[in-house]
Amino acid sequence: MTDDTERFLDARQKRRMAAEDRFLSRIEKREAAAEAMIGELNSGKLYVYPVGGKYREGTRAELIAFLIRNNYV
Repeated sequence: MTDDTERFLDARQKRRMAAEDRFLSRIEKREAAAEAMIGELNSGKLYVYPVGGKYREGTRAELIAFLIRNNYV
């Protein structure tokens, strides 16, 4: 009975870890796509103007969060 329980718990842990890896890889891909959409003005400010979206200035982290939150990437 103990062997079955251990195998069950190991399989559950492996599934959980695989799901977490898939989630992290999706997030990394979205962040990379958002990073490519960010531009820099001559003054050194960062901006983003997504297709069908609103112009926005801010820090790199704010702009990436904005793009992901509003599903532009």
